[in-house]
Amino acid sequence: MMIKKFVAPTLKEAIAKTKKELGSDAVILKSTKVKSGNLLDFSGKEEIEVLAAIDKGAKPITPYTTTHSPAVSTVSQAAVPERSFYRPSAPGSNLMTLQADMDELKQSVAQVSSFLKYQSVPAFPQNLQIVMKQLLDNEVEEYLARSLVEEIHNELTQEQNRDLRIVLSVLLKKIGSMITVNNEQRTIAGRPKVIMLVGPTGVGKTTTIAKLATNQKLMNKKKVALVSSDTFRIGAIDQLRTFANIAEIPLTVVYTPEDMKKAVKNYHDMDIIYIDTTGRSQQDSQRLSEMQKLVLNAQPDETHLVLSITTRFGDLVDAAAKFSKLKYNRLLLTKIDETTSLGMILNLLSKVKKPVSYITTGQNVPEDIERASREKLARMIVRRKSN
Repeated sequence: MMIKKFVAPTLKEAIAKTKKELGSDAVILKSTKVKSGNLLDFSGKEEIEVLAAIDKGAKPITPYTTTHSPAVSTVSQAAVPERSFYRPSAPGSNLMTLQADMDELKQSVAQVSSFLKYQSVPAFPQNLQIVMKQLLDNEVEEYLARSLVEEIHNELTQEQNRDLRIVLSVLLKKIGSMITVNNEQRTIAGRPKVIMLVGPTGVGKTTTIAKLATNQKLMNKKKVALVSSDTFRIGAIDQLRTFANIAEIPLTVVYTPEDMKKAVKNYHDMDIIYIDTTGRSQQDSQRLSEMQKLVLNAQPDETHLVLSITTRFGDLVDAAAKFSKLKYNRLLLTKIDETTSLGMILNLLSKVKKPVSYITTGQNVPEDIERASREKLARMIVRRKSN
């Protein structure tokens, strides 16, 4: 296993350097912006630093077989961040965030005249109009935004409605009450917990499962195994194999429902088994029916439907409906960092009555994943767009 850093002015150039030295089979583990030059260079110019890996001695994986790599000295650098998504929020951080959100919303006071473009906005007090506009700007559906604001208007006194801090606090609580979360992964005495990820193509299932497995192995010291049935997508197995080798996690590749049953049985001594699956279009009913057999043979304790929040809302709802035949019991939302309007989360959860388990906020493994929190999701839904 070789892990190396490459620095270049742009991501494209950094990737080109990576491929030139390590070859096309190299896997990008992490990319970050870094300051260029030396300590005396105050230009502030930024470059892109890429951390890449290549498994020089990898052997083809066959059904029912597991692969282990020797100890890798750079595992801590590549896989263990200083800030883990398991670390609880610092005391008072929610209050500080709430205050910041409130300050941002106050900036809209000077834009009251722009409410004219929202002709359906009722004649609420000014602070409620600000909140209503903010929800609409963040693409919360109008009927949801109106219902929330009307409830606040009816519950608060006139004096309370004039205090934006109170209005915002009540709004966040009401949105939080509309969100259900469930992200516990407690192991089961005497047998492994089986966790399967399913979903459409391109939502980031493989990267997400690598984050989950690596965190459980390195942070919680659990015995973790990986099973992949994603033999359809070119390079998917190699990508997961590289992650598995770096973190020293056993991996089994399966091709049939019978393979799946055997793989799960073979890992009877593990704490958690994570199962990656091939992305399927929700319109492909035949493929979804085939996947049903995999689910039946895996008998997962948790089945997470992975959805990218950058997907068109109608397609999200359609995917949630079509994948219901797989009996998923959690939603895992990805690519939160790739959109500035997160009101769609509330729209989705108002129609799909499933708890949210995790959200992902980038490509870095394993740090860019967080347990779902009602309070944080509510703040994300309300917060102002970045310029």
